[in-house]
Amino acid sequence: MQFFLGNYGDDKVVAIDPSEQDPFRLVQLAVCRVDFALDSKRVSRAYVFTEDGKLHLLDVLTGEITKSAQVTEPYSKDGHWRDPRPRLTVMGNEIAVTDSNQQKVLVLDAGTLSQSRTIPVAGTPFNIVAVGGSGVRH
Repeated sequence: MQFFLGNYGDDKVVAIDPSEQDPFRLVQLAVCRVDFALDSKRVSRAYVFTEDGKLHLLDVLTGEITKSAQVTEPYSKDGHWRDPRPRLTVMGNEIAVTDSNQQKVLVLDAGTLSQSRTIPVAGTPFNIVAVGGSGVRH
């Protein structure tokens, strides 16, 4: 399965499947989007963080939000685009969400969206990326 997921204004994301006759599936969100990430392990899923502090599980195939969870206090998109705001990354069965105001990274279960642990950080987290390897030598 190959598709693209992009932002489409402040309160929408769009799934783009270039193999379809109508390649665009627009997903309207209840409030403004802050960040989103695809799940490479479960390819029909994406996660969208919105200004109200909620993380949403998006079924990319149907364009439906199937689950939502309150994970932080609200974050406004007002201000400069480089202001620290929550960012997401997916790693296996976990999602990491930066919480800049609380100086921590929240680790959530990808299936339930429930918080499994918190990682305190010194300073204000701005971005996050998941890096891994198999340990196999080539």
